[in-house]
Amino acid sequence: MITTFRFTPAWLVAGLFVLAGCGDKTPKEANAKEPETPTPTVSVAPESTISPGETSAPVGPVSFATAESSFRERRYEDAVTGFTAYTASRPNVAFGFYMLGLSAWKAGDLVKAEGAFREALSLDSTHLKSYLNLGRVLLDDGQPDSALVVLEAALRIDETSGVAYRLIGRVHAAKHEPDQAVTAYHEALVLDSTDVWSMNNLGMVLIAQDAFDDALRPLARAVELSPEVATFQNNLGMALERTGHYTAAGEAYRAAIAADSGFSKAQVNLDRVSALQEDPNIGSIDLKVLSQGFGAQIASWATQEK
Repeated sequence: MITTFRFTPAWLVAGLFVLAGCGDKTPKEANAKEPETPTPTVSVAPESTISPGETSAPVGPVSFATAESSFRERRYEDAVTGFTAYTASRPNVAFGFYMLGLSAWKAGDLVKAEGAFREALSLDSTHLKSYLNLGRVLLDDGQPDSALVVLEAALRIDETSGVAYRLIGRVHAAKHEPDQAVTAYHEALVLDSTDVWSMNNLGMVLIAQDAFDDALRPLARAVELSPEVATFQNNLGMALERTGHYTAAGEAYRAAIAADSGFSKAQVNLDRVSALQEDPNIGSIDLKVLSQGFGAQIASWATQEK
């Protein structure tokens, strides 16, 4: 069960910044549009949803092997064609429809993806990953209420699914319900204290509430655990910039660019912050201390729930 958790935002002086508009486009976890005005930009890159060996399935027609190869090579439209053929020849194999759903989703065909995941669930109502990925598809399609129904069904199958809680956090963020979103991310982190995407998404919710100081802690933790993810570095940079730590923000933006040289939003952010003059009285900031403090806070939440 989700426990109640509220945060106390630390507000900046009114009028200093205009928050970039946030949207939701993941797995791909969350996404923010490039602002028209020169303000910090938050964005989120794809999160991995396919684990090694996940495409292992019962031996079937050659079309499965061909489709699987296309999927692994990211030729998703070819994979859709292959898995469509496979499911036509094996209409009672839930996994074939699951893979068709994944392929269609990656190919951008949300309607086909939704239909395939629902067919997989009609054949195997206990397949947790079909519920989770159907929830993602519905979120991408702008159907947060429908996604919530699906994700609640996932929790009835596995009440310890941190991913389900994380996606429920996305649902509430999409519905502009920040307290409920924070609560869901809190629950996800209690279940998995290393869930860097929940940390990142929690930071985004806090940024959207102008709680920039509070956003620093989960984002610093995400960066410490996964420094190679450009999205986390960029979003940490934005929180640092909005708290006046321009030098540290520039370092985070540079780290984002080093991790992904094509990350144009981080370059835009770096160009902007490089022209800003940091207040000499602001003091230094120790991101490692913030990160470790957030890790300890997660541990305290877990203790409180026992």
